[in-house]
Amino acid sequence: MRQGQEKIGRRGNDGPPPEHKSIIFSWHGQEFHDLLRSCDKDETTPYILKYLPKYGKIVEGGCGLGRYVKYLADLGYDIEGVEYNPETVRAVQRCSPGLPVIQGNILALPYRDGSISGLISLGVLEHFREGMEEPLREIRRVLKPGGILVISVPSQNRIRRIKKRFFLVELNRYLNPLSVARRSRVIRHLFGRAVLPGGGSYNRFRRGRYEIYPLFGDFFEYRLKKEEFEEVLRRAGFQILESVPVGHMDGVFHEFGTLFVKFHGWEFHPGLAGRLLNRFLARFPFVHNHMHLCVCIRQAHSV
Repeated sequence: MRQGQEKIGRRGNDGPPPEHKSIIFSWHGQEFHDLLRSCDKDETTPYILKYLPKYGKIVEGGCGLGRYVKYLADLGYDIEGVEYNPETVRAVQRCSPGLPVIQGNILALPYRDGSISGLISLGVLEHFREGMEEPLREIRRVLKPGGILVISVPSQNRIRRIKKRFFLVELNRYLNPLSVARRSRVIRHLFGRAVLPGGGSYNRFRRGRYEIYPLFGDFFEYRLKKEEFEEVLRRAGFQILESVPVGHMDGVFHEFGTLFVKFHGWEFHPGLAGRLLNRFLARFPFVHNHMHLCVCIRQAHSV
């Protein structure tokens, strides 16, 4: 499983830039093959294969261990991954020597203006405290006019909005005996489990551009309503071709827990109740999806 920690990312080219606090993830190399297998079942994959051009250079910004870089390279795409964490890049080279993954910053992509035919960004831009505008400007810079962007961010879906409105996260944290026991230092010591980090801020009233997650602890990510994500993409100079909820079983896992679906080996293992719940809720868009995926085309002129 990837682990996140706040870091400072600096833009590398154009004079003295401001600092941009984001998240840098570390990955365990043994996850590479599990991640690669997950591409076949990922709800994002059909949109990638439908829209990304097979001609010209494709880039994945924030590629992690490079599962889609490997997956698409094997299908004949001219693709390269850019990953911020140098340790992750070294892990990629150990897992798949020669895979075209380079160390770089999505705020300063190492490509000429208008030189890229397609770009993938999956669960990356929500980790910039200042918002997504600057990385989107950089993505637009390197894409050709008419170039394709496949991008996803966590969704502030209807269930998450209901949970926030009725303080269900707080009630679960402080009144659910299982939740209290799970965080207990004494109980975790008895079972030989690592103590969970304590402290951190309470983020319900914290000011930010979008909803901040998690509600307790250090800053991790934004979650965006459907309209918010679409608006920021349009303002950045992209025309939206598809705007769809994805990560539905992931949503069951996050919102309803392991009673309905378990997760290991980068694969979801739902029980009968989890499958039925997912099938029912998926009939209503943006109710429980974990991620929101947009496929966009880079307009010739920004809005």
